[in-house]
Amino acid sequence: MTDHDSSYDAQKLLNDFNAVKRISPDFNELSMDMQEVLKESNNPAFLAALLYKLTKEREETNKLLANIEKKFARIEELLINRTPINPNTITQPKILSEPDQFIMHLVDDLKMVSAQDVKLRLAYRNTNAASQRLNKLTREGHLVSVRQGRKVLFMRPTPTPNA
Repeated sequence: MTDHDSSYDAQKLLNDFNAVKRISPDFNELSMDMQEVLKESNNPAFLAALLYKLTKEREETNKLLANIEKKFARIEELLINRTPINPNTITQPKILSEPDQFIMHLVDDLKMVSAQDVKLRLAYRNTNAASQRLNKLTREGHLVSVRQGRKVLFMRPTPTPNA
C-alpha cells in the first residue's frame, strides 16, 4: 500500500505554471504569492511581518463591519419608528353610499351630529344603525368622534372645503 500523502508534492503542483495559467489568471497570481510565502516560511521575521499585516487587515475589516452594523441599526430604527402608511390614503377615495353621503351633508350643515340626530333624519327605528354608520365613517377617516358627557358627537376632522 502506498502513502498518498508523501506522493502528493505541493511544490510540484505550484511549479506547474502552464496548468495554473490554464485554470485562471487570478489563481496564477495567487500561486505566485504562495510560492513566495513557501520560500520565506523558514524566516521568522517574514512570518512575524505576515502575521502583523494579517492582524492590521483584520482590524480594518472589523472597523468596516462595525460601521456597517451602526448604519444597519440606524436603518432598522428608522423603519421601526416610521409612521405606518394608511392604505385609505394611497387608494382612490371611495364613493360613499347614499345614506353616508346624507350623513356627511348633515354634518356639514349642523357641524356636529349624534346618533340620535341621524336616527331621526334617516328614520331608523333605533340609534344602533345610526351609530354603526357613524362609527364606520369614523374608521374610514371621514369623521372624528368626540365624547360630550354620555353623548358621542361626530364631526369632520378638518373643515369642509366648501364651508
